[in-house]
Amino acid sequence: MSRRIWLAGAALALAGCRIVSQQELADLKNPPNPQLANVAASWQQKIVPQIQHDARAVNELLASLAAAKDFDSACQQYGYRSQQENPCVFAVRITGTVQSVDTTSRSGKMTVKDRSGQSVVVQTGPILRGTALRDGYKGASYQDFNDQVLFGDYGRAINQLAADEIQKLKPKPGDAVDVVGVFSSWDIPQNVPAVTPARVVRQ
Repeated sequence: MSRRIWLAGAALALAGCRIVSQQELADLKNPPNPQLANVAASWQQKIVPQIQHDARAVNELLASLAAAKDFDSACQQYGYRSQQENPCVFAVRITGTVQSVDTTSRSGKMTVKDRSGQSVVVQTGPILRGTALRDGYKGASYQDFNDQVLFGDYGRAINQLAADEIQKLKPKPGDAVDVVGVFSSWDIPQNVPAVTPARVVRQ
């Protein structure tokens, strides 16, 4: 009787087995990082809304930074950095007219003249340089990955999502646009460095 029970148990155990691929086996040993797996949803539902909420008009942001006591207090009040050794990331809004578009390289740029009179360079891609979009997101940090390669992949995925949107827009000189994006800095800037856009719309 006990032998029959053992055989029945063995049959059930074997019935639950299946052959897995090498990729599935790798994923079982090292599950995909949830932040990386959900990057598209995070981009639409969290990253872009956060930047839109935090963005200040370019002239207002520069005036506030210039009036700050020092860079650390300026970053704490108007920007974000996850670690002290990182540059500070600031969210900014540029509303104005496209003056020029440079597509001579894959790291394309456009210059937008803000209604305040400031001219600001905005990355258009298809390759967006830097990691300001990733580093300015308050919902994820290196501690969520503990793997430099995965953290780098996460930054590239975010940049790609941003680049895809602006590439669809195909901005051209004379367009009236509203740009919400980010830039990073190690000190209080006199002018806004090149901005990495999170959302660009025609007005």
